[in-house]
Amino acid sequence: MKQGEKLLILARRDQRSSEEIAEAMGIDKSYLPRLYKLDKLPPKPLQKAQEVFGVSREYFISESEGKTVVNEDLGPYGSVETELARLQTEIALLRDEITRLNKILEQEKSINKDLSEAILNMSKRG
Repeated sequence: MKQGEKLLILARRDQRSSEEIAEAMGIDKSYLPRLYKLDKLPPKPLQKAQEVFGVSREYFISESEGKTVVNEDLGPYGSVETELARLQTEIALLRDEITRLNKILEQEKSINKDLSEAILNMSKRG
């Protein structure tokens, strides 16, 4: 796997936006997609990525040296309990959002029904 692809994986797992990641790495946001395509990252972005995502240099170079498994530093993910609690909170927030959107959808259906009736009544008058 290319170093740029590994950087992309880290960026997608991160909760920060592309702008925030680019700012943390000290680069322009438009440079990130170019980094994702590189076989090997330049030294400075490589070092910044290690700092920003809390991974070791081996994360980026392990496979290029013949290893078939990517060894991640599990530091940024925290403990299983912490990650589970975070995911449960996220699930609860998503359920609340789904409930809110379903209410909006029901309101829209009601409005559409009323509009359909009004159009039907107007067409009967004419």
